[in-house]
Amino acid sequence: MRVSDIAYEKLKMMIVTAELRPGQVLVESELMDQLNLGRTPIREALNHLAWENFVKIIPRQCIMVNEISLYEVESIYQMRFALAPLESSLAVLNRTDEDLERLARNLEQLERETDQERRVLLDRDFHRTVSSMTRNPFLEREMNNFQDLSIRLLFLNQINLSSIDDMTVHHHQRIYEYLRDRETERLIQVQKAHVQEFKEKFIH
Repeated sequence: MRVSDIAYEKLKMMIVTAELRPGQVLVESELMDQLNLGRTPIREALNHLAWENFVKIIPRQCIMVNEISLYEVESIYQMRFALAPLESSLAVLNRTDEDLERLARNLEQLERETDQERRVLLDRDFHRTVSSMTRNPFLEREMNNFQDLSIRLLFLNQINLSSIDDMTVHHHQRIYEYLRDRETERLIQVQKAHVQEFKEKFIH
């Protein structure tokens, strides 16, 4: 993994988990000290995050963590809902036994976990595993990005961390079963229901 990729992953996780808050000004020299990385990988990571709408770069002024508007919240869920059928179809078509083993481990960890913040991050791992099964790097990247934006919403409003509840885990169990049995239409429906329920909980 390139140093700039390491910087990107670390900074993104700091934003997703709300360690870096919306509107917070980011100073390259401070990030270099905090992450013990050079200016070039930090700058490349920030440019990547700007492209993904996690930060805003204002030339010759500052770099800040992006706010999230209600309009953007709605847009995130629209995209996740719209892409769910494609992700499901490709995952069923291309998944391997090794993929299923990895997903089963994700699910087992999620079912055992009681800490809310850790549960949210395990939910992230589960969905990233499903996205990887598509074998489509462009779709995988977009689904992971929308998932991270969704997770950021939970960390920004701590009361919503409980959204990863037993009903949500039940959806995960069905996602695993339908992938295992290659039941594409049922997988599409449960993926859509999962996104819709998540959206309704958050908006509420």
